[in-house]
Amino acid sequence: MTAGDELAEAAGVDPWAAYLPGQELVPAYLVSRFAAQYRAIVDVMLEAQDTSLTGMSYDEVAARLRAWVVEHTDSADTADRLVHEDVFALDARLDRLVQWGVLTRWQDPARTGDDFLRRRDRFQLTPTAARLHTFWTLELATDEDAAADLTLAPRAIHDRLRQFAGTVADRRYPAAAAEYQQIITLHQSMAVAARTWQRSLAHALSGGPDPYKQEVLWRTLQSYIGMWGEQVDIYTPTIADMIAELKPTLTDSVWRACARGALPPDVPAEIVDAQVLRWVRTWEALGGWFGGHDGQARRLRRQLRDLVAPWARNMHILMDTGGALTRQAELLALARAIERAPDDEIAWRMWDTAVGVFPARHLLIAAEGPDEHATSWDDADAAPITGRFREHGHRAAVGKRTKAIDNSAGRAAARRSRAAAIAERRSAEAALRSRSGTRLTDWESLSQPEFQLLLEFFAAARVRSGEQVGSAVTEDGRWRVTLTAPDDGATVALAVPEGRFVARNWRFELEPANPASAIV
Repeated sequence: MTAGDELAEAAGVDPWAAYLPGQELVPAYLVSRFAAQYRAIVDVMLEAQDTSLTGMSYDEVAARLRAWVVEHTDSADTADRLVHEDVFALDARLDRLVQWGVLTRWQDPARTGDDFLRRRDRFQLTPTAARLHTFWTLELATDEDAAADLTLAPRAIHDRLRQFAGTVADRRYPAAAAEYQQIITLHQSMAVAARTWQRSLAHALSGGPDPYKQEVLWRTLQSYIGMWGEQVDIYTPTIADMIAELKPTLTDSVWRACARGALPPDVPAEIVDAQVLRWVRTWEALGGWFGGHDGQARRLRRQLRDLVAPWARNMHILMDTGGALTRQAELLALARAIERAPDDEIAWRMWDTAVGVFPARHLLIAAEGPDEHATSWDDADAAPITGRFREHGHRAAVGKRTKAIDNSAGRAAARRSRAAAIAERRSAEAALRSRSGTRLTDWESLSQPEFQLLLEFFAAARVRSGEQVGSAVTEDGRWRVTLTAPDDGATVALAVPEGRFVARNWRFELEPANPASAIV
């Protein structure tokens, strides 16, 4: 296997690389066709750095990798199958990671004769690979959770700036350095959170709307309003004024005194110069964040304000189906079924059954003239079907978009009808419950709901031939019905709304199946 089999960019030379930074092979393991195997190895190596800084031997990598697969697949059998030498070549994967600069390899010294007979290779992630994999595996929610801890960041920066100004005025430079270092930390965290939100907004506002993008927009808007909105509005002007007032007093000598207050007394001058340069850049970035009409804080606020309109418009587009029904669920189910077919023949048979071998569909297209409405489809000329019509159906053939079907009145009527039916049944149950323990000959006329319920009870507790007593629990599990036949075999005719109901003169008993939960 050559490098070109896994990395398309491995072959050929890019003329740009003679003038600009070129190919970096460390991320290659993420795009390889064996990316799942490489990522598992790097996960194991990165996890091992939390407990040991001396790397891992080949045997330790193999053992921990199997345990890692068991943890993530919840199956020891699956892990044994995946790490088997016929499926997984650990030697080749480690060698390739070393070639790409992901791993560093060295050998333990041989101190005994047995050491020459065992594999003494040890492996460790390179710093670049460790940082890359940490970044790659970091979830987006982590940035959002970190931003949630910055609810009072503008207020904290305001308070720290005030303390910083006081310590600089009093020439207490070590205390000023401590205050400024807190400002640096808060500013960096705010910048990371703002960039996270802006990246989410840029992706969610690109292309067509979909439910996931709408959820991202809404979550970002809620996060900003709940965390920073009020704080930024209140403290941005005050922080900008304080930065403008402090700027003339922060000369190069003051910055150097503050930087020396945060460093040991005998630190070289080069380190002090580098520290001063970093602090001055942070101060300028802080001014760019809160100062001016186009500061980062105000710009982020306007961006969040301006997304309300597209969010509402896109939500309207997603909710307005135009009165049409979607077949997305059926098509996705068909796609999954075809994908899981055992062979191509069965897959093509599924496809033909679903969409392939059916007669032509006749689509309704608006006529161009009033006289053409009476023309039959078999006499009409063929009409071109545009791509827009294929995508949107009959909605594309008219100028005004149809409204979505309003089923609220029907649903309300159905709820009222169901409530009325439940009330009638409860009333019939109460009436029949009051007649429990009596013979049918003692009953008065029955209402229609009572009669229908009595027939259900008779069907549940039917008495078989040769038996005198039948007892059973109804399907809903609420009532136990018992029918006892008369000794003389007498019959009775009950008055019901549709006429007369003739039956044996049963002794009817109706008791709750569970007395503790009975409703009477």
